[in-house]
Amino acid sequence: NTGFKVNNTCTTDEEKSKISGRKTGKVFIDNEFEPFSSRKLHSSTQVTHLLNAEFFWDKGISGAGVRVAIFDTGLSYEHPHFLNIKELTDWTDEGTLEDYVGHGTFVAGVIASIDPFCSGFAPESELYIFRVFTNSQASYTSWFLDAFNYAIHCKVDVLNLSIGGPDWMDEPFVEKVWELSANNIIVVSAIGNDGPRFGTLNNPADMMDVLGVGGIDYNDNLASFSSRGMTTWEIPQGYGRVKPDIVGYGKSVSGSKFYEGCRTMSGTSVASPVIAGAVTLLVSSVPSDYRNNIVNPASIKQILVETSELVSDAGIFEQGFGKINMVAAYEALSLYKPRASVIPASLDLTECPYMWPFCTQPLYHTGMPIVFNTTILNGMGVTGLLDHPHWVAGEGGEFLELGFTYSEILWPWTGF
Repeated sequence: NTGFKVNNTCTTDEEKSKISGRKTGKVFIDNEFEPFSSRKLHSSTQVTHLLNAEFFWDKGISGAGVRVAIFDTGLSYEHPHFLNIKELTDWTDEGTLEDYVGHGTFVAGVIASIDPFCSGFAPESELYIFRVFTNSQASYTSWFLDAFNYAIHCKVDVLNLSIGGPDWMDEPFVEKVWELSANNIIVVSAIGNDGPRFGTLNNPADMMDVLGVGGIDYNDNLASFSSRGMTTWEIPQGYGRVKPDIVGYGKSVSGSKFYEGCRTMSGTSVASPVIAGAVTLLVSSVPSDYRNNIVNPASIKQILVETSELVSDAGIFEQGFGKINMVAAYEALSLYKPRASVIPASLDLTECPYMWPFCTQPLYHTGMPIVFNTTILNGMGVTGLLDHPHWVAGEGGEFLELGFTYSEILWPWTGF
């Protein structure tokens, strides 16, 4: 597999062939198609409008200079909805760049379409399209590893993965995602469509350094299909982590159709590019001359979770830290100074239903200890050291006894 490409490239064919590898494993795409709706419906349910993308566009911010990688089923280079397709590559064994499934075209449209009936968030962003699924929606771990290497080489800024699977034990895949983050690539991934059951998170959205995205409808209710936390891969070491990180619109969202026109789709694979498009706008709002000083996977996650808004009737393991607020995130990012933080920043175990199941378990002296797994975000650097956290008691805190188990090394950008 050498990769098949068109337009501007990051390497020659000969160079790219050196990073190809053996096919192993499988990753499954996560999607749900819906029939085409009327133009009136598309106009009234534009996620770009609902999330205030016009606030950015009015300031001349539309994604320019930000490289966005989309790992999916491909895209037609002649598609009229896109201004700036920098490169199309095929990493499958089919030898074509065309999207005969429609999923990749839709995802790209949510991020960067210029069509007024299904507009994307960042129409001036630079798109790098990685075709990693066949027409039958099959893929291999090795295809992803090769393509991930090339994305690192191309120095992409944001990478959308509207895919997932129960493969957190796929060590080569997991370690390569870490490598993406370590190279300052903001990875955004769908949390999965296996709700409403708990413990159904997909990988890589369940990883600390990845922005895991759940889905809501236009009434700001959690979508029934959106996978719920907590993370299961950490339970043997003590307790699961809060996921998803954030939620975005994922039901009846408008996006680009195969070769022209619009359609609607539902799923967390739709919510993921909604957040990826929003992140692209946020990144492009930072002047390029010092963008690399403050924009990284940790800082963007800090900004998003600290400015998000909780949706009603959903717990922390269902909605994470809530619905994205793009305007508030923009304002926070404009004032951002690199720092470390913990999410969640505070715990109120009496807050129901958000802190379920903790809010149903009274604290008393002889009770079983409560365990909570927090995430440390290190916006100051890709690696860091954590030195002896300690408990500072507030009002009534002297009655509590707290202990910490923690990772001394924070990498990449995160720890616990």
